[in-house]
Amino acid sequence: MKTVKSAMLVMVVASMVVPTVHAKTFTWQQGRPSTPAQPSTPVQPATPAQPNPNSQAGGLPATNARVTALEAAVAALRADLTAEIAARQAADARITAALNAEIAARQAADAALAAQIQAMQTTVFSAEGAATNISNATVTVASRTVPAGSYFILAAVQMANGLPAGDANARCVMRADGNLLADTSDLEFPLLSTTGPSGSSLGSTMFAPLQGTYSSGSTVTVQVDCSESNGDNGGLNASVQIAAIKVDGLQ
Repeated sequence: MKTVKSAMLVMVVASMVVPTVHAKTFTWQQGRPSTPAQPSTPVQPATPAQPNPNSQAGGLPATNARVTALEAAVAALRADLTAEIAARQAADARITAALNAEIAARQAADAALAAQIQAMQTTVFSAEGAATNISNATVTVASRTVPAGSYFILAAVQMANGLPAGDANARCVMRADGNLLADTSDLEFPLLSTTGPSGSSLGSTMFAPLQGTYSSGSTVTVQVDCSESNGDNGGLNASVQIAAIKVDGLQ
């Protein structure tokens, strides 16, 4: 009986001790400062896939080398093109200068030739006239007034005997401003036939050229005068053509 009581006493004591221990333990745990929650380990981002350096026939280094070589070739071509353009521009400038010089030389030559042609060109002043039945008189058959200058003057004179009987004594002279240049001297025209067309008398005809030169600083009057000195039964028929040729000068 005593043993049973002892055992029960132990159990009671044990039941009292164990809760106290647990209570202290719990009280201590509650009184201990709580440990902050540790952050979780961050998730690392996925690493992108690296290109294969052995792809594309040699990889990126070989491609870079080829690009560098192409860039150098393009730069060399550009330099060559720039030099070619500069050379062509210089050649064009030389050709243009030579062409301009040639044009200027040709224009100067053309001007000189035109001046020579102008100097060589001659101006001809002409006149003609006729007179009939000149008897014992002097008649101006043809005349022409020309500008100042130097002239070579020609006159063609045709004289015919217009007398019904006898001979005609004739003379034609060429003058410039009254100055004698040339004459035919005295000419006699015999009557060739006493019966001409329609029963008229038929006289002889003579031709006489006249020529001379004259120079003046003012206008010049050129004339041809013809005269007949027989005066019997009619007179002289004359026709004259004058050509006054202006020249650069007389020597």
